[in-house]
Amino acid sequence: MTQGISKESIIMVTGASSGLGRAVCVALGKKHANMVALGRDTDELSATQALVEEAGGRCLCVPFDLLKFEAYGKLFLSLKDQIPHLDGLIHCAGSLDRCTPMQYVKVDDFRGMLDIHLTAPNMLTQMMLPLIRRAEAATVIFTSCDMLGEDLPNWHGYGLAKRALAYAAGMWHAEHPERPYRFVTLNPGKMRTALFKRAYGGMHPKEVPLPDEAAEGFLRVLCAPAKVVNGKSLQLEDALKL
Repeated sequence: MTQGISKESIIMVTGASSGLGRAVCVALGKKHANMVALGRDTDELSATQALVEEAGGRCLCVPFDLLKFEAYGKLFLSLKDQIPHLDGLIHCAGSLDRCTPMQYVKVDDFRGMLDIHLTAPNMLTQMMLPLIRRAEAATVIFTSCDMLGEDLPNWHGYGLAKRALAYAAGMWHAEHPERPYRFVTLNPGKMRTALFKRAYGGMHPKEVPLPDEAAEGFLRVLCAPAKVVNGKSLQLEDALKL
């Protein structure tokens, strides 16, 4: 089954207050879709909303801290009667203070990376599954990174969590093999974001593209036939060919 993007589409995007999440929201706005935008910064979420509405879409801003797992149930309860379904859930939220060799990383930093990049996207998917099931066809996209296919040093919990997302997407697919929704991992590559500046201090930001250029890949995955993407781990260049 192929899923399109229209003015009836409802997509939840995490990390929507900046970077890739904002870029994906704006790209969806240009398709006149409806966004449920999650982020911690209320002012920045409002800026995202303005950009989405200027592009032609609609945006429900939900200030939310993904690390407050005890609040996930309340989030679902607040949404279940406001929106009829979710056609997509795109996990863009991320955080990284610095790259650190494993031998020096602190326990709290390590756990924090696992929680925001692995625990949060999987538990949010679990909590939103009733809304996903209401859609005729829905897509859940986990955002990965270059660690997916390359053993890079100094990324500690961030790298471990991102690599595990490929298995997570495959597991979700294996548990719902006949259902009309897809679970995909997409690596957008290096982008000119705040996280990039902290992780690649020696590389000039202008050497990498803006997240706006990666957003198109996410839209292509949303619209791709299920048999092409379900349970797959895709690179941005693969997504742009869909």
